[in-house]
This record gives sequence, structure tokens and C-alpha cells, in this order.
Amino acid sequence: MTVNQQGQAKVERKWWALGAVCFGLFMALLDVTIVNVALPAIQADLHTNFSSLEWVISAYTLVFAVALVTVSRLGDIFGRKTLFILGLSVFTIGSLLCALSSDITIAGLSHIATLNISRGIQGLGASAMMPLSLAIISATFQGKQRGMAIGIWGGISGLATAIGPLVGGILVDKINWQSIFYLNVPIGVIGVLLSLWAISQSKDESAGKKVDVFGLLTFTIFMFCLVFGLIKVNDANLSWSSPEILGLWAVGAVAIIVFIIGELKLKNPMVDPRLFKTPSFTGAAVAAFCLSAGMYALLFYLSLYFQNFLGFDALETGLRFITFSALSFLMGPIAGALMGKANPKWLIVIALILMAIGVWLMSGVSPTDQAADWIALLPGFIIAGIGNGLINPPISNLAIGTVEPRRAGMASGVNNVARQIGIAFGTAFFGAVLANHYTTLITDKINALQASQLTSKVKESMINGIGQAGPIAGSTGLTGSGDGNAFQNNPLFPTIKEIARSSFVEGTSDIIKIAAVILAIGAVSCLFLIRNKDMKH
Repeated sequence: MTVNQQGQAKVERKWWALGAVCFGLFMALLDVTIVNVALPAIQADLHTNFSSLEWVISAYTLVFAVALVTVSRLGDIFGRKTLFILGLSVFTIGSLLCALSSDITIAGLSHIATLNISRGIQGLGASAMMPLSLAIISATFQGKQRGMAIGIWGGISGLATAIGPLVGGILVDKINWQSIFYLNVPIGVIGVLLSLWAISQSKDESAGKKVDVFGLLTFTIFMFCLVFGLIKVNDANLSWSSPEILGLWAVGAVAIIVFIIGELKLKNPMVDPRLFKTPSFTGAAVAAFCLSAGMYALLFYLSLYFQNFLGFDALETGLRFITFSALSFLMGPIAGALMGKANPKWLIVIALILMAIGVWLMSGVSPTDQAADWIALLPGFIIAGIGNGLINPPISNLAIGTVEPRRAGMASGVNNVARQIGIAFGTAFFGAVLANHYTTLITDKINALQASQLTSKVKESMINGIGQAGPIAGSTGLTGSGDGNAFQNNPLFPTIKEIARSSFVEGTSDIIKIAAVILAIGAVSCLFLIRNKDMKH
């Protein structure tokens, strides 16, 4: 082979390497949204409650967020190719266990607990795939080619998160919910083989060889206490100010303070807090958090609205997300092309504003049960889809563009932690708010009933029964809802059913508005934080 042929082969292999890391990225992000439309089927098949269903999302994102920076650091030390392939392998094994969870159990636990543990294994694998994919691109490409490669990476990000509901809907409707996890197995095997051949090994030669166990433990405590506290508000019907919830959050607050102080003193920290001295880097992290908390976490609750309240099946639900999905996909490459020409600050700010407007428009959901009411969400899907497509490439480019190339792994890891914290926080927070508002609304509406046979004791019993059934049961009109079944023979059951359903929709409308506010806060923050002069390359 001539020198020119060798050079040509090296260039071609470089683009195959991009394809390999995009395999891993696609799988990791697809599983964030593909599961949403499968949740009602999982809930019915495994007979689980609302909080356990939340853990199907949170177990994945929690482990993802906690392990992400540590695994990124291990990639910097021992080789990004090695850790990427290991993560892809673990993710594939976790996917297989998720698919088998309805038939097998781990250590005698329930099927839903087995699924949630398996989702955690998936999250552990994904924690290597997503940040290291960007670090590998940064080490493989230079100059304009890096911008093009990151643009493609961003387009794949938008595609994976956007088509998740549609792909999930097709698989759940035509096969079963387990198939959304079986899908990852052949893709994972192909990704591992392609990665072994195409990706070149890269490291941070200046990185120390020690793993930051202190940082990993303190950050894990912080994340667990934050998310578990929010889920506990819903699960145990505790108030926001109850000693148990405040105690969890107090421990979490102490843990994050200790984490920051300790990381500043370590020679090779898991996360160097000094990165946040650069306002633009902080802006990228804020944008990533608000995007995930305000948009991606909301998809879970929109799926519940479509399937449980409006009565669509998984495929019909996925098809109704197609406008959002298609625009997200189409705008991704455009955003990548604009990165070299437009100020990333304005791309991010405009995208977040568009998403805030789009999400706010979705809050017009109606308590009526007409399936055609989903059309009210269409304008919001269009505007939010455009914003979602525009935002991912500039956020990622900004995160690694404000640090030295040798710290790209850490920077990418921190930015992706912000994303996963956003999803975990948003899912748990919206669940807590929905459960709280649902309980408040049914209490007010039942107490307002004037039927003569309704004594205070009867009303209290009804409130407790509907409240314990939970928002998911409320969305279906208490059909097959455990505690809700006690009212099936009550002459007032049609009224009780309508109270439960309308309370679910009104609570859903409230969390949609909160999601829009989160996105708007992100836009305003980025307007002041992001500066052109912070870009290093």
C-alpha cells in the first residue's frame, strides 16, 4: 500500500470511527425517550404503581449521571476506546436483562425491581458511551472537520431523542414492550465490532492514575438524596416539608458542599469545580440541565396523557410525537452547519426560547375525553421541535470548546451529567408536583359535592381512596386501580371518575407550565453567561 493509500485509509477509518461512536450515542439517548411510550404497557404487565414506574426512568438516569464523570475520567486515564467499548458491552447486557425482566427475577426481587436494576446496569454502560463519544471525536478530528463531526453527533442526538417515542410505539404495539430492549442487543454487537476496528486509542497523558473515590461517593449521595426525596413525596404521600423529605435533602445539600470543597483540594478530581469559573462553560451546563428537565422529562407525562387519558395505544402515541421528532431531526444538521457561522450563544438562547414558547402552548390540554384534543398540542410540538433540533450541537460544542483539548473528556462528562441530572430531577419533580396537585384538586372537588348522602366521613374515605389510587389510575378514570375499585358500585361513580380524570389533566397542565418556566430560566441564564471570548478552540 502506498503512502497516499495509507493516508486515504486513515481518513476513511476516521469517519467510520464517527459512525461507531454514533452507534453508542444513538443507543444511549434512544433509551431515554423510547421507554416513555412503553410505560403504560409495563405498568399493566408488571402491575406496578406510579413511583415504581418513575424508577424505570430514574434508575437509568440516576446511575448514568452518578457514574458519568468517573467513567469519563477512567477513559482519559486508561484509554477512551477501551472504556467506550466496555460501556457499550455493559449497556447491551443491561438491555438483555431488561427484556428478560418479565420472565426472570434478580435475587428473588419482584419483576419491576429486576427491571429497575437492569435499567441501572444500562445507565452504567451509557455513562461511558455518551461523554466518551464526544471526547473521541475531539481527539480524532481537528479544525473544520471537528465542527462537521460534532454537527453530525448533534444531529444523531436530536434524532435519537426525537424518534424514541415513534420507534417505541411501533415496537410496543406490534410486538411487546420487551422488544424495545431486545432492539439494543444486535445494535450493540455491531457497535462493539465496528469500534474495535475503527476507533483509535486516545488518552489524557497528563491525567493522574488514581480514581476519585471521594468524589464518586459524595456525588452519589447528593444525587440519590435529591431524586429519592422527590420520588418519596409521591410514593409515601408525604408533604414537601415533612421531616423525612427535609432530612434527605439536608443530607444531599451537605454532600454536594463536601463534594465541591473536597474536589477543589484534590490533585486529580473527578470534577474540577474551577471549570465553572468560565461563565460560558457554566452556561452550557445550565442549558443542558434546563433542556433535559424542561423538555425530555416532560415526555414521560405527555405519554401518560396520550395513552391513559386520551386512550391512544403506544403506536398512536408515537405517531403523534412525529411532528416534534421530524423537526428535531431536520434542524440538527442545520444547527451543525450554523455553528461555524452563527454565535453559539444566540443559537442556544433562541432554541430555549422557542422550546419555552412551544411547551407553554402545550399547557392547553383539556379535561374533556375527546381524542381529537391532542391537536391542541400540535403548535407546541412544532415550535419545540425546531428548538430541540437547534440546541444540541451548540451546547456540546460550547462545553468542550471552552476548555483545553486534554480536558475534553471531563468537560463533556460534566455537561452530560447536567443533562442526566435534568432528566432525573425533572421526572421526579414533575411526579411530585403532579401527585400533590392531583390530591389537592380531588380534595377540593369532593368537598364541594353537595349530595345529601355524602357525610364528612364518606368524603374523607373517597378522598383517601382516590388519592391512594394515584394520578395514573386517575388518568384512566380509576379503572382497575386497586383502591379506586371500591367506588365501582357507588351511585356517584361517574362523578368520582370525572373528578379523578379532570384532576389528572389539570395537574398535567400545571407541570407543563412549570417545564416552560424552566426552559425560559435557561434562556435568560445563557443570555448573561455565554461569552465569545471564552472559546479556546
